[in-house]
Amino acid sequence: MRTLLLSLLAATAFCGSLSTVQAQETSNVPVPDKIRANILKRHPQAQDLKATHETHFGQQLVEVSFKDVEDELKHELFRNDGALFANEILLANGLEISPDVTKVMADNFPGYKLHKAELVINPNGVGEEYELFIEVGGGKWKVAVDNKGKITAKDAY
Repeated sequence: MRTLLLSLLAATAFCGSLSTVQAQETSNVPVPDKIRANILKRHPQAQDLKATHETHFGQQLVEVSFKDVEDELKHELFRNDGALFANEILLANGLEISPDVTKVMADNFPGYKLHKAELVINPNGVGEEYELFIEVGGGKWKVAVDNKGKITAKDAY
């Protein structure tokens, strides 16, 4: 019994380290030169540029956050070639989230607490996705959900 308990503790610690690695993989990455040039062309006084990898509408994208001349935080999504894909719109509260998305979140993450919600509108057609930053069961998650309530990505952070 003691051996089984020690094995379970070791496995838990190992899984915890995997979650940490996963969170690090989704953390800041260098801002590619083409993307930096694109931002600075449109926002010459942009500062504090930070990039992460994200997936929206089935595409691998680079999200860059930065402060503009008014010190407002902006979030833009780029293709790997440096082309602007879309902006992320910060939602003021959970009431702006589609009821289908709210239901799937409650079903999949019972008792979750919403910290931040962003909206991405598909520039190539119909559809939108939500990026929700939640806390549940002591863990923090960034969850992407389409407007029909399908979870498209989930990462620990």
